[in-house]
Amino acid sequence: MDLSTVFGIIAFVLLIGGGVISKQLSTSLVNTHGVFVVLGGCLVAMLINTPLKYLYKAVTELITLVGDDNSSNIQRVIPVITNLAEECRRKGLSALKEADPSIAKGFLNRASLAALEYNDYNFVRQIMEQEINQAADETNEIANVYRTMGVLMPMFGLLGTLIGIIGVLKDLSNPESVGPAMGVAITSAFYGIFMANMVCVPIAGKIRARIWMDVKLKSMILEGVLEIMKGSIPIVVERRLQSFLG
Repeated sequence: MDLSTVFGIIAFVLLIGGGVISKQLSTSLVNTHGVFVVLGGCLVAMLINTPLKYLYKAVTELITLVGDDNSSNIQRVIPVITNLAEECRRKGLSALKEADPSIAKGFLNRASLAALEYNDYNFVRQIMEQEINQAADETNEIANVYRTMGVLMPMFGLLGTLIGIIGVLKDLSNPESVGPAMGVAITSAFYGIFMANMVCVPIAGKIRARIWMDVKLKSMILEGVLEIMKGSIPIVVERRLQSFLG
């Protein structure tokens, strides 16, 4: 489990709860007009701006942010690859078939099978690095969904405020309605800024961090497999992998 994400969600709930209890956040902030403009406008803009598959992946990615990520603990993968190197020293490269398929979402297994099938050091490095880069680019597009939403939401919040102010100006002849109407108008900007900075920007940042950890983990695994291909002894493989911990 990703503790920082869990603690962040708990802190978010406590912050909102504390605001309600202390009456810093009142029912006057409840504004269906603002929610409709900010969320509805952002949804329409994202449907026009982004391919549907990335919108779907952006939703499913939220589930993985709370769960434990394979790339979150690189150190525990080192003994796995070192043991694999020992098996290859005893049984030959055919032992690569025994690579754990659960490591890095199957990347260790795929790299091991590529090394076994092609037995070409440079070719294996090339195709596996291409896979690493493509996976990073794909995940970065998911992060871009939330980055774009983080830009759009404050703009739609401002748009909701302008729409509300226009309604106020049309009813200036009734002074008693001006105050409440202005409050409703201004809360639209609050919704846009709040959702962008408390939801979209943090999620995009977490996904970006996951990309970096995933690339680092897969690069380490690839170097380990390539060292095994070269016939390096297990202690050399382990030392090579430990250089990624710095």
